[in-house]
Amino acid sequence: MALASRRKDIKWGKTSFDGEANPNFNGGQYVDKRGYLRVLMPEHPHQNHGYVYMHRLVMEGMINRYVEPWEAIHHINEIKLDNRPDNLFLTTPSEHSGLHRAGKRKSLEERTQMRNQVRERRKNSGAKRNAAGQFVKSD
Repeated sequence: MALASRRKDIKWGKTSFDGEANPNFNGGQYVDKRGYLRVLMPEHPHQNHGYVYMHRLVMEGMINRYVEPWEAIHHINEIKLDNRPDNLFLTTPSEHSGLHRAGKRKSLEERTQMRNQVRERRKNSGAKRNAAGQFVKSD
């Protein structure tokens, strides 16, 4: 019996697993760790490791130009995989941050009311500050 390395019926050497031959190939797209869909487009001028965000490609089709790297795209319903044209909004990074903060920050009146409630609870609980500045309940 011949050694396995000497057998002519076994293919030896490097086999190519690029593209569709790779068992992990998913049609050139995947969802990244932040939850956005990325598409394989190595010829795109703003590609990152050969991939481009799908929402950027959809927006580019809507405005007939490349989306600049400094521009941001907001998903109106905040579902990152919903890349319908009517769900995307082109904006600046600062406006985009403001859109995500909207409604999350309490107004001055709400914050004042909360502070007053905390003060009232402290006063009614009988808690006093000790020498270290910590609240202790007095009996």
